[in-house]
Amino acid sequence: MPSFQQLFYCKNCKKIVQPNDKGQCSKCESTQLKKSWSVRFRYAENGIEKQKRLTGFQTKKEAQEGYIKYVNEAKLKEPIETTEKLKFDRLFEEYKTFTKTRIKESSYYDLCSKCNIHILPYFKDTNVQDITPKILLDWQNNLGTKYSFKNKICIRTYLNAILNYAEKYYNIPNNLKKVDSFRNLEAKKEMDFWTPEEFNIFIQKVDNETYKTFFYALYYTGARKGELLATKWNDWNLNKGFLNINKSVTKKTTTGPWLITTPKNQSSIRQISLPNILVLIMKKYKIGRENYKFVFAGDRPLAETSIARVKNAACSEAKVKKIRIHDFRHSHASLLISNGASIVSVAKRLGHNDIEQTLNTYAHMMPKEDDYIINILEKTANNLGTNLGTKN
Repeated sequence: MPSFQQLFYCKNCKKIVQPNDKGQCSKCESTQLKKSWSVRFRYAENGIEKQKRLTGFQTKKEAQEGYIKYVNEAKLKEPIETTEKLKFDRLFEEYKTFTKTRIKESSYYDLCSKCNIHILPYFKDTNVQDITPKILLDWQNNLGTKYSFKNKICIRTYLNAILNYAEKYYNIPNNLKKVDSFRNLEAKKEMDFWTPEEFNIFIQKVDNETYKTFFYALYYTGARKGELLATKWNDWNLNKGFLNINKSVTKKTTTGPWLITTPKNQSSIRQISLPNILVLIMKKYKIGRENYKFVFAGDRPLAETSIARVKNAACSEAKVKKIRIHDFRHSHASLLISNGASIVSVAKRLGHNDIEQTLNTYAHMMPKEDDYIINILEKTANNLGTNLGTKN
């Protein structure tokens, strides 16, 4: 296990010293002490135990990052067994430092949020070496039925990643691998979406032009909420009729109320063709708003709570079923599939990472094609039978 230590370098004595109670060099009483951090750790190379010290870090955090970088680059895969106990809260802090620069900020925010609520309170003062399969099973059972299967799997995945880190860098076995995961006993939920007729009834009850245009854009592009909220006018080519998706807005950030980030995945960076009705709506909406930083709407993106409030009020007034904002995307896909669009083109338009995701989500919406297939076979067989009859 690495040991982190704060050092004091005396410029007068020109060496590492211990400060006295007054913060002076204990030897020359100089106040010119330069603070730094070091990390010392043991590792095995060809079966031989060795020690290593890294110095010159300005902060403890830099020392932690330096240690992780050195271990990764040197490929030290044989950590020495240690009798020193590792507290879970210390492991978690180290893992956060390790992973922060490797994932998107929104993912890091989600990791910290879920771990602080569901994992850290349970294991905080526990030695990682003492976390047995039974303790982990009790933790799983403690989550109970309060959370969805999807949410519980996500929480378990985060804990598994932390324990994998301990296994790789501290040689502490990950006992979560021995524990059976959650079983999905939830009934499959029906997907909510609006037909074109339901959307038309709803949109007539939205009076505010900004929100109304935003709902039109959601329905006719199938873009994700965050993708549309992040758009600027140079993303909308209204002359050629397409929208460039290359960024997204998230509220999962520690740096402010919202953050502009990259889209969900590489396939999400795409160009969406616009129907003429949406082009006309956007051109009208743009008048007087040409200098907006964000198309929806102004110096900052629309607040998600405000979008939901306006949507729910219009649903109640229109007397249509209330659907989530994300269900506008499902409604768009349903509209395309029910009118014969191929699953490949729908996947590309939605920015899905692979077509399997689209099939798993929307296959049940595809029109029954058995009759169409049988007609093709019957026509082929009839033609073949005719030819055979002619020959006979």
